[in-house]
Amino acid sequence: MKNKESETKKPGRGGEAEPLTKRIARFSAFLYLGLAILVVLVAAVGIFSISYDTPAVGGVSVPKFEFDPVGSVSKETDIPVHREESGVPDDRSQSEGPKPEQPEYSRPVPGAVTKKYSMDTLVFSETMRDYRVHPGVDLEAAVGDDVVAFADGKVVSVTNDYFYGTTVAVEHGYGAVSYYMNLAPELAEGIAAGKEVRSGEKLGTVGGTARIESRDKPHLHFELRVNGKLTDPEPELP
Repeated sequence: MKNKESETKKPGRGGEAEPLTKRIARFSAFLYLGLAILVVLVAAVGIFSISYDTPAVGGVSVPKFEFDPVGSVSKETDIPVHREESGVPDDRSQSEGPKPEQPEYSRPVPGAVTKKYSMDTLVFSETMRDYRVHPGVDLEAAVGDDVVAFADGKVVSVTNDYFYGTTVAVEHGYGAVSYYMNLAPELAEGIAAGKEVRSGEKLGTVGGTARIESRDKPHLHFELRVNGKLTDPEPELP
């Protein structure tokens, strides 16, 4: 028993034996204190090195950093190297490469709209003497006035419609097809199915072949379909 006690206790102050656990606790306290001092020193060195202006190295200006006001990651200031310009133009708002050409639209005839597009409300027909829908717009014109293509495209059909008379249909792409009705039977030279036409190119002349609108004043009946669905052409006219 005497040997065992001598292994766990050592003489302390006044010759008293000090427990082992107390010695370990005191050692741990010194260790934590040393670590805390070390952390403080490292933080101080880091702050000092960041705020210090870095000098030029080998004649090249090293980017300087400044703190963001909210204390987030610092941002690099714009410092040129050897005071050389980069060659990049200041105005970077201009997009690179040519812009795609905008499609050109033409009014089939210059006259005003005398009867509007109306598929939701019935309108009175002078010829039929009743109220009915109107699937296009009537544009004022004189018999013999030139009728031109609304936009670039390809003639897809030339027909003699029983109600609307001589009709030319032009496909413009993107599912859009324009219809020119109440034309004179004699069309412009070369106008037939498959003919490529340009915006403003003559298709024919205004006639009086539309039976369903024969009592109306001379006009061009103009319709527009997009993906096979009738649409009001008036907002699209220039």
